Amino acid sequence: MSIQLYKILLVAVGFSCILFAGGNIKKSSEKEEIKDTIVVHGMVLYGQVMNLGPEKLSFKLLYSEGLNHIAYKDIESISTKYNYHISFKRIDIEGRVIGIEDNEYLKVMEGENLRTIKIADIDNFVMSTTDDDSFENRVRNKFPYIKGNVNVGLELENGTSEKNKIDILLNLLHKQAEHETSLYLDYAYETTQTEGTALVQNKDELVGIFLYKNHYKNDTFYYGGLSADYDRPRHIKSRYIPNAGWGHRFRFDKNKWLESSAGLGYARTLYTDELIEDKKFPVAALQLSGKYQFDDVAVVDTLIVDGFMIYYPSLTHSNNDWIFRSNLNLTVPLFDFLSIKLVYNLINDSNPNPEVGNNKTTTKLLFGVDF
Repeated sequence: MSIQLYKILLVAVGFSCILFAGGNIKKSSEKEEIKDTIVVHGMVLYGQVMNLGPEKLSFKLLYSEGLNHIAYKDIESISTKYNYHISFKRIDIEGRVIGIEDNEYLKVMEGENLRTIKIADIDNFVMSTTDDDSFENRVRNKFPYIKGNVNVGLELENGTSEKNKIDILLNLLHKQAEHETSLYLDYAYETTQTEGTALVQNKDELVGIFLYKNHYKNDTFYYGGLSADYDRPRHIKSRYIPNAGWGHRFRFDKNKWLESSAGLGYARTLYTDELIEDKKFPVAALQLSGKYQFDDVAVVDTLIVDGFMIYYPSLTHSNNDWIFRSNLNLTVPLFDFLSIKLVYNLINDSNPNPEVGNNKTTTKLLFGVDF
């Protein structure tokens, strides 16, 4: 083999090794090179702002998995190259964050206009579709004031016994300035059948609570709402409780609060058992609800505890009827949009059927999608 041919082969082999060993590195696109910048205690961090919480900013570091939750008091400066859709006080803008002031205000460039926005007033903060045109982000931009979650539990069993069980829990919240509308739906269905026995329906129940609140003064509000439910195994064909009243939210921060309300309503219950007389009576409407988010929890990182208690005692002296419902949730976010939820429900009412009784408790484990 000639020396010239040998040199040519060496060059060819070396070029091939570079290609297959990763030497041909694709240059990052212009969009991939875009990054947000924050300075925390003199340390410069690059990545993307994911969310603005009441006390902390969620930041995803460049080339890193997971989120970092950084307190506003620790942020010396912030500058974003991404454009964000920011909703606050019935106003929607798109712009870049260029600074933070007094740990409470963001400086935002909307085109050529500079805005100062109080962080506590922000209802929604999401990347603009100009920088992220994914379906999920387009939905978030299209409905900036709607938040919620859908949680589902499902169990199907075939063998010596057959079981079909489904639990669905839905929470929707639409908040724009002082107007807040919420919808709570909880549905459960379960049947069991063993060999040689008939099909038994253990559950077929639905609870729905619709509320409108007008926060006319800080955290003080008046409300109007409708509670409705049915429970076939407990012989409740339908129940409706329209009610209205006044309430106040004691806010510790955006994710830590306690809320109480009081009002008047009217309860009407129809029963599937023809031997049981339907009930109609005026009620007092008393409610207590709350939410507390624990951050930096060992193993799970974040734990959210929330729930409510609703009590409707009769205002008629001729009877001693009441309706009580409570709900307690323990939620662990697994990823940005996926969570696991442990739910405990307690129902207590003056059910006229002695075989049914007044109390009913349910504990269930659900997986959910948050949006």
